[in-house]
Amino acid sequence: MASIPIPRRYRTIVYIPSRTDGTMLEVCLSIPTSTSSQPQAYTGVVISHPYGPLGGSYNNNVVGALLQWFETSSLSAPITLAAKKSKKGAGKRNSTGARKGSLDQDTGNVGAGGGASPASARSAGAAQAESLACVICAFNFRGCGKSKGSTSWFGEAEREDYQTVVDFLQSGSRTGTSTSHLNNSPERRDSGSGSPASSRAVFDETGREIDPPRLPFLSRFILSGFSYGGMIASTIPPPLRNPADPTSAHLPTTYILISYPAGVAWFLTSGAQGGFYKRAKAILQRGQQRAGDATTAKDDAETAITTETDAGAGAGAKAESKKSTVEAYFITGARDQFTSPKTLLNWLKTNAGLNPPNKLTGGSWALTRPDGAIHVDVVVDADHFWLDREQELVDRLQAWWSNTHSV
Repeated sequence: MASIPIPRRYRTIVYIPSRTDGTMLEVCLSIPTSTSSQPQAYTGVVISHPYGPLGGSYNNNVVGALLQWFETSSLSAPITLAAKKSKKGAGKRNSTGARKGSLDQDTGNVGAGGGASPASARSAGAAQAESLACVICAFNFRGCGKSKGSTSWFGEAEREDYQTVVDFLQSGSRTGTSTSHLNNSPERRDSGSGSPASSRAVFDETGREIDPPRLPFLSRFILSGFSYGGMIASTIPPPLRNPADPTSAHLPTTYILISYPAGVAWFLTSGAQGGFYKRAKAILQRGQQRAGDATTAKDDAETAITTETDAGAGAGAKAESKKSTVEAYFITGARDQFTSPKTLLNWLKTNAGLNPPNKLTGGSWALTRPDGAIHVDVVVDADHFWLDREQELVDRLQAWWSNTHSV
């Protein structure tokens, strides 16, 4: 008799209350179910949708394409210096009560030895990669799909909705409480601010409270959004390594922002776009402040530009060793009906430190900030909605990821 294959992922719909006013949010949660012989880093992924009053929800074509891509792609990333230090000190943290060999507290590696051995992580300074197992939440903002409430005028409530989903994904990431959904006998310990199992209520469609899913420790995040969802995502700060400790460092975070609506943000926020831009600028320019010389006029003049003919070789210019742990990938259509490439580039110049050439002509092209932390792709003949172009969209996203995260 043929064996029944174990599904690679488990999808379920849950409802969680927004952290400020309790508005119930509909969340599609996708969790990997199979283990791998290779070291894995659990990565939290959030996907948000276009403006609700204009028909946006997580049933959108771009949101669906992103969800499927994150579920099926084999993503990897270099092991960060912070992750190596975390592994080196894992023995000390185990004394707090975390079960040794079950789940590495800072990398989320599951296995007999917590994944890659500390010895291999320290070997000869050679760059190493780890595969990423994505724990994904695509959710509906308030007033969209089966989420309760209504769309706000200024977008602040939607920011809280997005942050609520990030907090939900991190409910297994408090020091001493980390738990894997693959672990049949988890050990949870109070972090001092309440156990995640009790502090993050989860409900089903009928409004009945259910057991919260067991989520692993997350060692990085990908915050993504399409159109209005991208504008909201760009203002969410990188999650902290230990969400129970506000003084802890932030996790490596990637922002994937599709058809960013810089040209109509005034409409989407009822004129309150200034606050959104200020938050986004603080996030997108923090890498330049760390890189030091990346903000000089000389580097600004050397912003990398590639065209369709050489995008495969140069569009994802590798970052220097001082690259920030925050990065952003923007992709937009050359025929976007709401934000022209020129408008987006002007916005990026002001808010992300990306200084493009005075004139750009031709087909598809790409720009990369000198430190590699900000990248923008402009796709010829594509418009705002990506109808029948979804595969090209994720192919370009895959190419950028492979070029910038390979070892």
